[in-house]
Amino acid sequence: MAEHRFAVLVDGENISPRFLAPILAEINRSGEIILTRVYGDWTEAHMRGWKELLQSHPVRPVQQFRYGDNASDGALIMDAIEIVSTNRNPVNAFCIVSSDSDFYSLALRLREHGMYVTGIGREGTKNILVRSCNRFIYLENLGFSTSSAVEDAENQGSPGRVPVEDLVRRAYEASDEDSDGWLLLAHLGQTIRRDNPDFDPRSYNYTNLLDILRSYPEMFEVRSNDKTPPVYWMRLIPAHEEPSKLKGVIKRFMTNYGFIRSEKGDYFFTKANLAAEQRNTHFRPGAQVEFVEIKAPNPHGETTAEKNGRARNVVVVN
Repeated sequence: MAEHRFAVLVDGENISPRFLAPILAEINRSGEIILTRVYGDWTEAHMRGWKELLQSHPVRPVQQFRYGDNASDGALIMDAIEIVSTNRNPVNAFCIVSSDSDFYSLALRLREHGMYVTGIGREGTKNILVRSCNRFIYLENLGFSTSSAVEDAENQGSPGRVPVEDLVRRAYEASDEDSDGWLLLAHLGQTIRRDNPDFDPRSYNYTNLLDILRSYPEMFEVRSNDKTPPVYWMRLIPAHEEPSKLKGVIKRFMTNYGFIRSEKGDYFFTKANLAAEQRNTHFRPGAQVEFVEIKAPNPHGETTAEKNGRARNVVVVN
C-alpha cells in the first residue's frame, strides 16, 4: 500500500492552537505531511494563539476576512478542491481538522476523487462528518496515555459508546478468517474502522488493538509469528461458561470513569465497561457492585495504572 501523503487543512476558528503539535504528530505516524494550512481571520484577537506557533511549526497561514460566518470554511473547501484538481502537489490524502459537520460534503467529494480522508475534531462531532471520513480521530485522544487517564481522568475524552469487546466480536464475525478461525490483526482493525471510522483504542483506555485483545483472554486468543517485527493473528474463543464475578464497592465515580475497592485491590473502569442497562446510572460511593476482572491489581506496579486492576460488566447489586 502506498504511503499516505497528506494535505492538512485546519479550521483555525474552530480548533484550539494547543492541539497543533499533537495533530501533526498523529498524522506523521500515518504518512508524510506535504503541506499544512491554517484558515482564519488573522486580524482577529482570537487568532493570536495561532500566530505564536508560526515560528516553530511549518504551517502556512491563510488569511480570510470574516465577510460571513462561513468565510474561512469556504476558503478551506476551495483550496482542497484546487489541490485535487491541479495536482501540483503529490497529495493522495487529506486531513480535515474541524468539528464543523458542514465539512462532510467536502470529505465525500475528496473520497470520490480517490483521496484518503482523515478527520480530526472534538468528541461530540456530528456523526455525518465522522462517517464521511475514512478515519476520524478525537482531539481528546491526542497525547493520551493509560497512566495519565487513570491519574487525571477528568482530562480524558468520553469512552466509546459501544463496549469494545462487542466491536471486536462483530468485526471478527464480519471478516473472512482461515479454516482454523485465525484472522490477521491488521484485517480486524480494517474491518472495525470500516464501520466505525472514529474507532480509537485510546477511547477505551487502551494503547492499541493488541492491548484490547490481551485484556479479554477468555474471549480472544492471540498468536504471533515470533519475528521482528511480529505479525499477529487472533480468533474468537467459543463461550463455554460465564466468567466468575467479583464483588466490591464504588470508591469513586465521575461521569465517564470510576474506581472499585475490593479485597484484591482497586479496579479502574470506564462507562463503556458498565453493563449495558446501567450506562446511564450515576454510581454513588459505597454502592456494592459485581464485576468481571479484565486485569488483576498489581501492588508492585510502578504507576497508578499498573497498580490498579481493570473491571468490566460492572453492575450495582444493592
